[in-house]
Amino acid sequence: MALWGSAGEYGMFSVNPYRMRKIGVYGLLATILGLILAYSLLSAAGVAFSYLYYIPLVVVATIFSNRSIWTAAALSLGYAAVTLFLAIGGYIFDPVLVFLFTLLYLWGMAGVTLFTPPDAVSGGKRPDLAGLFGLDPGSLLITHADTQFCDLLGRRRDEVAGLPLSSIWLDEPGRTAFCGMLGRGVEVSNYEACLYGRDGKSVPVLLSGKPGMLEFQCSALDLGSLETFVQAQNSADEVKKRLSEEEMRRMDFFKTAAHELRTPLQPVLGYLYLLTEDRERYGISEETGRMLKVCLDNIQRERSIVNRMLELSLLDAGRVICTSAEIGLGDIVREVIAAHDLASSARITMDVGEDVCLRVNRDQFYLIMESLILNAVQYNDDPRLITVGYREDAACQYVSVTDNGIGIDPVKIGAIFEPFYLGDEEKLSRSYNRMGLGLPIAERYARLNNGKIQVESTPGMGSTFTVVLHRGRDDAA
Repeated sequence: MALWGSAGEYGMFSVNPYRMRKIGVYGLLATILGLILAYSLLSAAGVAFSYLYYIPLVVVATIFSNRSIWTAAALSLGYAAVTLFLAIGGYIFDPVLVFLFTLLYLWGMAGVTLFTPPDAVSGGKRPDLAGLFGLDPGSLLITHADTQFCDLLGRRRDEVAGLPLSSIWLDEPGRTAFCGMLGRGVEVSNYEACLYGRDGKSVPVLLSGKPGMLEFQCSALDLGSLETFVQAQNSADEVKKRLSEEEMRRMDFFKTAAHELRTPLQPVLGYLYLLTEDRERYGISEETGRMLKVCLDNIQRERSIVNRMLELSLLDAGRVICTSAEIGLGDIVREVIAAHDLASSARITMDVGEDVCLRVNRDQFYLIMESLILNAVQYNDDPRLITVGYREDAACQYVSVTDNGIGIDPVKIGAIFEPFYLGDEEKLSRSYNRMGLGLPIAERYARLNNGKIQVESTPGMGSTFTVVLHRGRDDAA
């Protein structure tokens, strides 16, 4: 018979069961709907309209057939409820319409339980790396296949359709066992097999199959691709692990270095302080005193850097406690301005109500505002215009610091909270005497207080740093 000839002959002249099934299922639906519409228009349109709710339900049931049980149950209950409601109300049923809608109901039940889509393998879950194909239960010919399965065999789709399974699966005992289980209605998962492509190259796969009345729905997972995927996933996990270990080593280094540097600085700082405060007692000339004062200032700067390194390492290690209380925002801002005499070098405007209160850790929030306001003043040129603002909504409180300074390149905004980062390292560190630790520490304190820092900036025009505090935080221990 022509149907049992070569693969090329089958693909050219045979009828594809899957296509015929679609034509039969949807053709029957169209026929029933057409009859209902025609009968309604010709005789009893009003009767039919009371049932029209059912049509979209049936269509949805067909599209989402992997929910067949629930959809069929919903259709049954809806159909019975509307029919009962109309009957109790004394509605006279048209027997022809009842018959047609009963056909539609039965069609929906069959459509959602028997005619599942070809890619609904293993309960409708398609393996990400699997190729899909269908088998005719009687002849074990491949009825259709997706592109992924064809690529697995190195063949075109029109070549694969109509191929006997035996031509690509040479292991007869294994093939017989797999197809036998499907023939008995047993669903098969992860059956190890070896398929052969056009060039005779073997491809190890895991086969899965779902029995059906008209077709066996199967998938083939390429073990080679799966192995590559697993290796890539393991490599990604290894990279994450290494990065985590490197970050831990980096923070340990910060902590150790800060401690070791801090210890020898203490006596040097103490002696320099004594020498500069009582020069006559130690016979120090005015010129020598000035040089010692320069040394003292630099030692204090180094101690400040070491302290900030230690503070950052403790924050990243999660060893900083945050106990919150109600504080006045205006008091904190005025305290920062007075401590650094910022009013003499910049025009700072406070757009903050006197009654504005925040529930935060006072010392930690002081450091946040100190860092943001100092940045706004130092990364700026005259005339320095700074605005501290406040707004709120039901979910958050927003404290903003806006300047008219040099701004930040949008590409670099994501990096400014990294330790020791400076936008223009050589220029900024020399001009502003900065080390790139203020913003990272401020950002971590903001997170510790159930908040975050947002940045908006335009190079050459200025920046706005906004501390967003979420309401309803509990004290962190």
